[in-house]
Amino acid sequence: MASSETPAWTAPYRLAVAVRLLRARKINLISIVGVMLGLGSIIVVMSVMDGFQVELRDMIRGTLSDMIVQFDSRLVPRVEEVRGAVEGVPGVEAAALQLHTMGVIPVKDYRGIDGGSQTHMPVRVVGIRPGEEERVSKVLAHMEPARGQPADPFAIADDFVPEDMPRVVISRWMARKLNREVGDQFTLITFEEVEQDGQRLFRAPSRWVAVSRIYSSGNAEFDKMHIYVDGRAGSSGDVFFRTPDATIAELRVRIRDYLAAPALREPIAEAVGRYDPRVYDSPRWFVETWEERQSNLLRAVNNEKFLLAFVLFFIIIVACFTIFATLTMTVVEKTRDIGVLRALGATPGGILSIFMINGTLVGTLGAGLGYAIGMVVAHNVNPIRVFLRETFGWEIFPPDIYLFDNIPTHIDHAAVLRFAAGACISALVFAVIPAVRAARLRPVRALRYE
Repeated sequence: MASSETPAWTAPYRLAVAVRLLRARKINLISIVGVMLGLGSIIVVMSVMDGFQVELRDMIRGTLSDMIVQFDSRLVPRVEEVRGAVEGVPGVEAAALQLHTMGVIPVKDYRGIDGGSQTHMPVRVVGIRPGEEERVSKVLAHMEPARGQPADPFAIADDFVPEDMPRVVISRWMARKLNREVGDQFTLITFEEVEQDGQRLFRAPSRWVAVSRIYSSGNAEFDKMHIYVDGRAGSSGDVFFRTPDATIAELRVRIRDYLAAPALREPIAEAVGRYDPRVYDSPRWFVETWEERQSNLLRAVNNEKFLLAFVLFFIIIVACFTIFATLTMTVVEKTRDIGVLRALGATPGGILSIFMINGTLVGTLGAGLGYAIGMVVAHNVNPIRVFLRETFGWEIFPPDIYLFDNIPTHIDHAAVLRFAAGACISALVFAVIPAVRAARLRPVRALRYE
């Protein structure tokens, strides 16, 4: 006779029967492994993508500062007034001038962006003022210290370098490409405007420059393009920026509270506009945050992260379909056993809970193992990368493609827990239909089932 009392959801027999069904059906291991691989893959991919995003944002912000004000280079003679006005805006901590122009370096057998052999390496020549720059960015921190050299990054303790020769700071990548070290010289070609026979002409003079420092920003693409020269007025590097039409002038601005940056856009624009209202009509004039300047790259990385997580979550869904199929076959095979349980007093709710617990156990075990394996791999991804490269020659994270020398990782535990909970809930949902089917079996018909 069936008991008139409905056992609690956690009645011992329900858990015992669910565990026994789990152990009896070896195919449940496939479901557990599926959930484990799915969640483990998500943890590893999400940690790498989050690490890539964090490092990328830190690296870009370190070379760009919080906000960039690009203005007409004809205002450079009054830049001290302009910089003072910008620093006077409430919320602005510091501002520094940067001058930009394009140039090329003659290089033998240089392989360009398209992979073809070229004879010139295109570069972006950036003029900085060290005393100002260190207040707004990490550019000077990226410069490697040179033994026996002055603290000024554009000074060289070498009697063989003429005083009037421009000093440059090149990247470690360029130093290897050019086979140059501190104190060595090479040719740099830039563009300037001259007046000849009443006409304005552009020419490309070549100048010898001396390497004063070597830097490494951690961004391979940035390092391949940028060289720094002395942008202080009257310095040897000033020769590169005497043509306004070939020069881009920017103020790099440091904000006390970066969250307030959008609200400071208009006050900063008004501060610069007071000195020359015509800058508002110049196509070179704009104010933007570092995130806006690199918005396409940051948005692409963020979208790729969620796209990969979405695709990998289908591994868990496939594993849940295995749970569904396994429980469905279990209900068919154990129909007589279900009838015996009903005859002994098990209620429909009790039978339902047995199969729901079975699905929950599969999801929980898979999620637990996936979490453990994912965390181990995420914390040891660089040793694994080295092992694969040295043993099989597989380079899974080429620095020239992914910008960084090592694989950055950052584990968002809240996101990991959400995915783990999603795996468990998915397993529970896919167990509902077989569990309901088992609960609706009538004891007499179940006992007669062959």
